[in-house]
This record gives sequence, structure tokens and C-alpha cells, in this order.
Amino acid sequence: MHSKYLHRTLAASGLLLLVLNVSADEARIYQQDSTGNTQYHKPSAIIQEDGRIIETDTVGNKQYHKQQYQIKDGKIYQTDSVGNIQYHKPKGVIKK
Repeated sequence: MHSKYLHRTLAASGLLLLVLNVSADEARIYQQDSTGNTQYHKPSAIIQEDGRIIETDTVGNKQYHKQQYQIKDGKIYQTDSVGNIQYHKPKGVIKK
């Protein structure tokens, strides 16, 4: 697993996100409010072992029809619904 991505707090689009280890092959990203309370009742996302990020609903069902991302070489790429990287779309960069 991409252990360097686990147990870190990330800020994205004005939302605080908390990454927690869920299992040996997936990490879950939860939203947090401004005081640091984890928002378990809001949609979250998982980071799969291969670096693919998939949004989940409030009960944990993967939402394959929503925008997905792929972590590759320290960059976050947008992907299509089957996981093909969309190199022509904007990407993010992971900085330590």
C-alpha cells in the first residue's frame, strides 16, 4: 500500500480531508469540518492499493460513475470510469 498517503490530513478545495487506514489494500478519505470532527455521514473516498481513488457514498458503496483519480509517480491524474488515466485533463501534485 502507499503507506506514505495514510494517516495524513489533506486540504483540498477548502475541505479538510482525513485519510485513515481501512484495510491492508485500501485507505479511506473522510471529510472533516473546520474544527477537525470527522464527517462519517458525508460521502468519502477510498485509495486502492494501485493508487486509484474512488468516491463512496455514505455507507461505503463505490460510486464508479463519479469522477475517479489515480495516484502515479507523486501526481494525481483524473481517470475515466474504468481507470484509464486522462492525461489531457488537469492533474494534481503531492508535496510533502
